[in-house]
Amino acid sequence: MKSHLSAILNRLEKLVALGDPKDTFNFEKDEEVQITVSFDGENQVFIVKYPKIKETSDFDSIDLVAMEIFDLIY
Repeated sequence: MKSHLSAILNRLEKLVALGDPKDTFNFEKDEEVQITVSFDGENQVFIVKYPKIKETSDFDSIDLVAMEIFDLIY
């Protein structure tokens, strides 16, 4: 059985490894982007954008970002 949460964490870890805030991942539900995530290596924060409500949040914990994504798409 494949874990959805581990797949999300793998994508987030890849963002950290890339370290470029221009790199982003979109997470979709029903072919609609729910959340866009990038990682600011200089400040060590994930930048989370919610396109539907046009808001942005910063997270300093990969676990919190993963849970936020999971809640929005599953």
